[in-house]
Amino acid sequence: MDDPPWVRWEGAQFRDELTRYKMENHPFRTHPFFADLEHGRTPRPLVRAWVKQFYPWLASVPTAMAERYANCSPEPANDPYRRLILDQLLEEAGDPHGKAPSHPELWLRFCEGLGVPRADVLSATPLPSTMVAIDDFLYTNRIHPFYISAAGSSEPPNVDLCARLLPAFRAHYGVDEDHLEYYRLHVTADVEHSEWIGRIVAAFATTPEVRKRMWEQMLRGFSIHALLVDGLLASDRGGSTKAK
Repeated sequence: MDDPPWVRWEGAQFRDELTRYKMENHPFRTHPFFADLEHGRTPRPLVRAWVKQFYPWLASVPTAMAERYANCSPEPANDPYRRLILDQLLEEAGDPHGKAPSHPELWLRFCEGLGVPRADVLSATPLPSTMVAIDDFLYTNRIHPFYISAAGSSEPPNVDLCARLLPAFRAHYGVDEDHLEYYRLHVTADVEHSEWIGRIVAAFATTPEVRKRMWEQMLRGFSIHALLVDGLLASDRGGSTKAK
C-alpha cells in the first residue's frame, strides 16, 4: 500500500502533489453547479441567488488575509512571506489610496451586470450555510500558522474556474465587459497568488506532521466551497431563493 502524500513527498514535490490534487478535486472543478454555469444551464433566478450569497463570503476574504498576516511571526526569515500575504490583503481589500477597487466592489459591479442591484446584494440575508462557511474560513485563518491556512487556499483552481466562467457570462448571461472586471482580473491575478501560495507551501512542507495538516486544510477548503453551493441549492429546492 502506498504511503499518503504527506509521507511520500516533501518540499516542492509535496507542493506539486497538493496542487495537482486541488486542481482535480476542488469543487470549482467537480461540482455540477459550476459546470452548469459554464454551459449556461443554470436558471437566471438561481444565478442571482448565488451571486448574493457569494458576496458576504468574498467580503470576508480581506479579514481572513489579515488573520493570516497576523499569524506570520515577525522574525526576518518570514519577511518574504509577510510581504506576499500583505500584497494579497491589499489587493483583496482595495488600494488604500483609492487607485484600485476591492474585490468585493468588483463583485458588486458584476452583480449589477447580471441585473442584480447592489442594494439587493448588500441587503440579502445570508443562508445558514453561508454563515457557517464564512465562520469556518475566518476561524481556520485565525488559529493556524500562515503556512497551514495558505495550503487550503483556492487560488489555483480559481484561475481555471474564472477562465471558464468569463466567456460563459458573456455568451449565456449577457454580462457586458464593463461588468466583468472581477473575472478578467482573477484569470491573471490568481496566477500570481497561486505562485505565492506555492512558495509558502514548499518552504514549510518540511515534516510529515506539517504536511498532513496542510493536506487536511486543503480538504477543509473543499468543504467550505462545497457548502456555499450546496446550501444554496438546498434552499432553492425549498423555494426560498426564487426571484421575486
